[in-house]
Amino acid sequence: MNKIKVALISFNWSNHFSLTNGYLKAYAEKDKSISSRALIQIVDFDEENHDVRQALCYLYKERPDIVGFSCYCWNIVKILDLSRSLKQLFPETKIILGGPEVGPVAEKYMMENPAVDVIVRGEGEVTFQQLLRSYLGMGGSLSSIKGITYRENGRILSTEERPLLDDLGDIPSPYLTGILTSRDEVTYLETFRGCPYQCAFCFEGKNFPKLRFFPEERVKEEIELIMSNPDIHSFHIVDSVFNLKKDRLRRLARMFSNANKFGAGLRTVEVMAELIDEEAIELLKEANVLSVETGPQTVNTKTLKNVNRYYRKEKFNRGIKLLIDGGIEVLTDLIIGLPGDNFLKFWRSVKAMMQLKPTTIIFSILHVLPGTELYTNADKFGLEFDDKAPHLVLKNDTFAYDEIDKAVVMAASVQKEYNLKLP
Repeated sequence: MNKIKVALISFNWSNHFSLTNGYLKAYAEKDKSISSRALIQIVDFDEENHDVRQALCYLYKERPDIVGFSCYCWNIVKILDLSRSLKQLFPETKIILGGPEVGPVAEKYMMENPAVDVIVRGEGEVTFQQLLRSYLGMGGSLSSIKGITYRENGRILSTEERPLLDDLGDIPSPYLTGILTSRDEVTYLETFRGCPYQCAFCFEGKNFPKLRFFPEERVKEEIELIMSNPDIHSFHIVDSVFNLKKDRLRRLARMFSNANKFGAGLRTVEVMAELIDEEAIELLKEANVLSVETGPQTVNTKTLKNVNRYYRKEKFNRGIKLLIDGGIEVLTDLIIGLPGDNFLKFWRSVKAMMQLKPTTIIFSILHVLPGTELYTNADKFGLEFDDKAPHLVLKNDTFAYDEIDKAVVMAASVQKEYNLKLP
C-alpha cells in the first residue's frame, strides 16, 4: 500500500529550524496506524535564501497529499503565496495552516485565502494527529475535531476550542525519537510552556497562562543527548522565563553542568532581570549561560500599566549589574510605539538602558499581533496598525506616526553610535 505524503513546512529565519514541526510529527507518529500509512516529512526553508518559487518547485516534485504550514507574522506572506500556487497545481492537496499568526483570526484568514482548507487554532499536536486520522479515513468527520476552522460545502465553520494538553509528557521528544538532530547554534530545547506574565503585546501569556512542564527526566535525557555532540558549541532554551523558579533553575543548572563534556554554552535565554540575585548568577554560570535577553520594553510607568508589563526599576538595574559583573552578555529590549509612550518618553527608556551599559540594546517596532490584548482592545488606546502581517503600529493616542518614525531613526542612530547590532 502506498503511503500518503505529508509535508510540514516552515519558512524560518536564516540558519534556524522548526521545533514545532518536530513536535507535530512526533505526536502524529505515536499513532501506529498513522505511521504505517503516512510518510511525514519536515521541510525547513530559509526565509532569506529561499523564495516561494523554489519552495513550489520542491513541492511540485514531491507532490504531497497534505501540507501543513507553521505560520508567524514574518513568514505568512510567503506561505499564502505558496498555498495559492500549490492549490492551482494540485487542487486535491489539503492545505493546513497553524500557528500564532492565523489561529486567533482563523475565519478571517479562511475568508481571504480560498486555497486554505483548514486552520488549526491553539496547541496543535493532538489536533493535527486527529486531522490525519480523518483524512486517512480512520477518524470522524472534521466537525468532530476540536480546535479547527475549516471549509464544508462552501461554508467556513469552526469547532469548539481545544483545551491545552495537561501532560506535556504525552508529546514524544523530537530529539530522543531521532526526528530532529542537534545542530550548532540553532538547536532549541523547551522545558515548559506558558507564561505567568500577561504582557498586552505578547501572545504567550494571554493564550497559554497555565505553566505546564515537560517531565524532568525527559529534559535531562534531551540535554545529555544534545551535549554529547562535540560539534555543539552553543544552543538555545526557548522557555518564556528561564529563571522563573529558583528551585527548578537549580536542578536545570545541575543537569547542564553534569552533561557538559565539551564546553557547550546556552545562548540566548530569556530571563526576568528582577529575579536575578547572587545565587541566580552562580546557577546561570553553572549552566554555562553565555547570554540573556530581558526587558524592560519601556520604563514609563503609565505605559507599563497600559501593557501590563512587570518592571521594578531598582531590582531590574541590580539584576543587570549582577549579570554584567558575572561575565554574562546582556541584551535589553525596548519597543517603539507602545501606548502611553511618546518620543520623549521613549528616549528616556533608551537613556535608562544606555546608563546600564548592557552588551546590546534591541530595538523593535511594536507588532500588534492577533490574539494579544493590544490587538483585541486597540480602540482603548487609539491604536492603529497595519492589519496585514507583520502588523506594525502606525500610531496611538500618545505616540503620533511622525514621532514613531523619528524614534525608529533615533534608535538606528543609537545602535550605530554604540556599535549595537539589530537582531
